[in-house]
Amino acid sequence: MSALLELKDITIQFGGLVALDWVSLDVEEKKVISLIGPNGAGKSTVFNVITGIYPPTSGKVIFRNEDITGLKPYLITDRGIARTFQNIRLFKNLSVLDNVKIGCHCRGRAGVFGALCRHPGVKAEEKIILEKSLNALDVVELTGKRAELAKNLSYGEQRRLEIARALASEPVLLLLDEPAAGMNPQEKQTLMQMVQRIRRIGITIFLVEHDMKFVMSLSDRVDVLDYGRKIASGSPSEVQRDAQVIAAYLGKEVV
Repeated sequence: MSALLELKDITIQFGGLVALDWVSLDVEEKKVISLIGPNGAGKSTVFNVITGIYPPTSGKVIFRNEDITGLKPYLITDRGIARTFQNIRLFKNLSVLDNVKIGCHCRGRAGVFGALCRHPGVKAEEKIILEKSLNALDVVELTGKRAELAKNLSYGEQRRLEIARALASEPVLLLLDEPAAGMNPQEKQTLMQMVQRIRRIGITIFLVEHDMKFVMSLSDRVDVLDYGRKIASGSPSEVQRDAQVIAAYLGKEVV
């Protein structure tokens, strides 16, 4: 299977700090690829480089054989990459459905004039947005709560709502940044089932997560960062046995 996304020798510096040091990795189409590592290893920085939040100091980001290095975030979303963040970023006083609709508008074509005039094309577009939003809510099992305010959802449901909003942008590649953080075991199980459903509908998933049981249960391949460098890559079982990975997590040499 060809690579959907490639990072080639990505380096990023903030002043004298090297956050990523010649990192190369690829994400194969229709796979679940996980990126793990200790706190401060550079995992979220990888996502920020991919989505255009941080331009790399050097190196390239290739998506669908196109160099997207340094493009604005909205242009990267337009090409089919969506993401969630470590911290929940919902519009708390809007309904669940309206939060998801916001994710659809990157594909809208009506513009301000069309929205004000309410011509038939706008009405047709709104109908499509509603349908796509309900489909996204169905994937994350929140359709029955579409009229509730986002702030009234449980923590786990808010996490799933963020994923629904990302799905509404019709991504080819979905980046999930610590989606299981703060969840209880039952919520994590629900999330795991949801990720598997997303994969089955043909969306590629690139995952950053600290919960090793979650990662090892879902991933086709695991890449490991430590101090901004990639130290291992392989199947979950291979990575679990890797001496460098064990040393990075335990903070000592493994003999």
